[in-house]
Amino acid sequence: MSVRIALGQFNASVGDISANVEAIRKLLQDAKNGGVDVVIFPEMCVCGYPPEDLLHKKHFLDDTRAAVDALASEVSGIIAIVGFAEMSDGRCFNSLAVLQDGAIIDIYRKGVLPNYGVFDEKRYFDTGTRPLVVEIGGLNIVLSICEDIWDLEWFDNFLAGISSKDIIMNISASPFHLGKMKQRRKILGGCAKHFGCPVGYCNLVGGQDELVLDRKS
Repeated sequence: MSVRIALGQFNASVGDISANVEAIRKLLQDAKNGGVDVVIFPEMCVCGYPPEDLLHKKHFLDDTRAAVDALASEVSGIIAIVGFAEMSDGRCFNSLAVLQDGAIIDIYRKGVLPNYGVFDEKRYFDTGTRPLVVEIGGLNIVLSICEDIWDLEWFDNFLAGISSKDIIMNISASPFHLGKMKQRRKILGGCAKHFGCPVGYCNLVGGQDELVLDRKS
């Protein structure tokens, strides 16, 4: 069993949904041309991170979902996993969508919402309660968003009902600070060791207001 996975990292701009989607399209096409099976894009890549009070605007959330639906309709011969802000039944979630064969085949919602330092996610988002595993090329890939894997005890309990974990993929929008690279390696390595499987990590890159987003490798 083998699956070719690409990380679709780019500098997403908050609110510039059309430009973000165009960047995703280009990276998807490049990956498809290179024989990739699945492309993992960063947290909130469709709408940009952090969207903050734009999340209170219905048209922003509607436009974000329309963009994800449009992307899904174009996906064939490859799988794309994209981060976006999702409105569902009057509640807002920090989500990712799995796009395959012209449709959204499943959605995962972030379970651990950071609320310290530059983060204010509990103000905007509801908590996801369902883990998600997708089977790709015979491998069970566990999907997660940023802080989910930073709380290893929570994540272990959250995945208790999942017996087979071949790869854990994490999409993120983790800002840089001095010592952050070392901290990330420790978190990712600890997660991989605990679950006994590889952990893939895809972070936003570039900058947004006062935040610097890094980790191109």
